[in-house]
Amino acid sequence: MPKLDEAKERLGLLKFWLGVFVAIFVGLISWIATNYTSFKDSLIFYGACICAVVFLICIILGNRYAMKILKEIRDLKK
Repeated sequence: MPKLDEAKERLGLLKFWLGVFVAIFVGLISWIATNYTSFKDSLIFYGACICAVVFLICIILGNRYAMKILKEIRDLKK
């Protein structure tokens, strides 16, 4: 059972960080959408877009890792 508990704990921690990444991603996208006309320096705009893409990639990779942990939990329950 310790392996099952450890896998559940890893999944819980991953869910927390995925929630943080999603909140940052949504906030960043809304900030870009609100202020895109007022950017005097395009470097800020492109930097924010690159950060949004990085957070999106982190969300996708985190989701894939969560699915892997869920499969591991399913296998440990058998």
